[in-house]
Amino acid sequence: MSPQTKSPITIRATLIGIALIPLNSYWILHLSYIWDSNRPTSLALLFNVLFTLLVLIALNTLLRRIRPSLAFTQSELLTIYAMLCQASVFAGRDMLQVLVPLMGNGFWYATPENEWSQLFHQHLPDWLVVGEHDILRGFYEGESTLYLQSHIHAWLVPTLIWVCFCLVLGVTMLCLNVLLRKQWQEHERLTYPIAQLPLEITQGHNRFFNRRMLTVGLCVAAILNLLYSLHQINPVFPSIPLYHNFRLTEQPWSAMNNPGFRISFFPFAIGVGFLIPLDLGFSCWFFHLFWHFERIIGQSFGWRSAIGFPREMAQIRGVWIALFLWTLWMGRSHVKAVLNTFIGSRSNNNIDDGEALHYRTAIIGVLIGFILILVFCLKAGMSLWFAALFFVLYFAMSITITRIRAELGPPAHDLYNAGPDLLLKDAFGSRRIGNRNLSVMSMFFWLNHLSYRAHPMPHQLEALKLAHQTRFNGTQLLWVLAIAIFVGALSAAWGHLHLSYQVGLENARSWYARAAFNRLAGWLYNPSDTNISGMLYTAGGFLFATSLLLLRWRFIQWPLHPVGYVVSSWWTFTGLWFPLLISWTVKRIMLTTGGVRLYRRAIPFFIGLVIGDVIVASIISIIGLFFDFRVVYLSW
Repeated sequence: MSPQTKSPITIRATLIGIALIPLNSYWILHLSYIWDSNRPTSLALLFNVLFTLLVLIALNTLLRRIRPSLAFTQSELLTIYAMLCQASVFAGRDMLQVLVPLMGNGFWYATPENEWSQLFHQHLPDWLVVGEHDILRGFYEGESTLYLQSHIHAWLVPTLIWVCFCLVLGVTMLCLNVLLRKQWQEHERLTYPIAQLPLEITQGHNRFFNRRMLTVGLCVAAILNLLYSLHQINPVFPSIPLYHNFRLTEQPWSAMNNPGFRISFFPFAIGVGFLIPLDLGFSCWFFHLFWHFERIIGQSFGWRSAIGFPREMAQIRGVWIALFLWTLWMGRSHVKAVLNTFIGSRSNNNIDDGEALHYRTAIIGVLIGFILILVFCLKAGMSLWFAALFFVLYFAMSITITRIRAELGPPAHDLYNAGPDLLLKDAFGSRRIGNRNLSVMSMFFWLNHLSYRAHPMPHQLEALKLAHQTRFNGTQLLWVLAIAIFVGALSAAWGHLHLSYQVGLENARSWYARAAFNRLAGWLYNPSDTNISGMLYTAGGFLFATSLLLLRWRFIQWPLHPVGYVVSSWWTFTGLWFPLLISWTVKRIMLTTGGVRLYRRAIPFFIGLVIGDVIVASIISIIGLFFDFRVVYLSW
């Protein structure tokens, strides 16, 4: 595909995306921060963005009849979709909603009893935090306003610095994705399941919606969700038992209470589960139950209290490292060719023809971005060796999550506490890392704690895949996504500050308030050496994942994939495993009895389940913004 044949990204689509980002961010903040209701960014397919796309498609149908010249093209719709996805992950529950409170938590919650001021205040750079109690009082207690000169002056500099950091981080990921796209899309032919839905529904003249099975699925999901929502608003409406939480009190079954055991029936999750590969669907629900089996065994033999068995997060660190190294090994020829392009001549069979950037430019972009991040860390007080290790691991994990999404498309990837912070702490011990490194690292809590379920890098690669599939300009897309990152991070920070000064962080439903600095204080109070036990669990997870990968490589029909093990360990999958069991069972029966033809005929019904669930949940949540009521969807 030559660059000349690619359609340009229109200014109209870019401006509409920019205009929608602040509204989208405000919506997300109300849902997940103020109400603790729907969590739009907890799942891989962002329901708020999908709903916006459906509204634009409906508007497009009207425009085609009234004024065809004003109708959106598919590339315009997908451009807006990609921009909103990129902005949403920064505005979501796990990134800016954690970052903004981090700027003040270490000071607001400091007391003479916890001695935080003596422990780490001197290690937190003034230009990254807000420490005056008079400024923070309104932020935490509410009934105030952001729009006082003293408030704006205190928050402006650290907020803009962190937003610029988000931009550098996001652009570095964009350059990495340029280097990865061809190997995964054209050589390995990965399926990108999450990207298929927006691609299908933006086809010209709405051909996709003219299917009876889609309408049936949409109506089923819409009715179930509507009745469930109306019952929460007013109990006079009949109850639809879409989920049931089991609170187990007897030993050893009580070990399942953390993170929980739930039977749920959510149309959205059933629909998404039908689209993912059969082996992944099986691996997800099987390994979720297997994790519970490990917990029960640990409780039965007393290992859970004695040695922490099964130490889920320590195992997960080893699993994702194995997946990352396996990804490098599978793409070793492409990696070698890319490096040859950088250090040698560009006559390497025109390997980067048709890419959004030349590979040499993309590598330079990665290096510049990484250097800027290191300079930021050094200026903040972190040691060079520690900052380099931290972000090498962070980007390795980011690539792994992106690969997981591109290859298998699980509905969620909740790698809770599996990031570089705890990995490095286990490997070196808090004593060797040092107080200043630990303190500055705690300011990156928003990158480590839960942000892997709402990660910008997979959405970027899916946008590049859509650009190549629909032949619109990838280079322009990179610029548009960079704009979306900046506007999204800035609008999310503004929205969080605006709402916090009205409501008060302590009155909103934010449970991240003290976690980062409580953990930091524990490290500083009790310095530790290398955690041999934690590293052994990590090594065990690595060996287990490697064994599964080798079995899959040796036996084509091997049903268990380590991705199922890595994504199903924690809270998010308590609401997903049973819907995935349902969709896997139905899909397997269809493929066994009717083959691929029957499966393809059924796809519109299951996509209808997704769309119907999204439409009702979104409309009710928007109405709730105006009438001040909330509906909790525990699957999200």
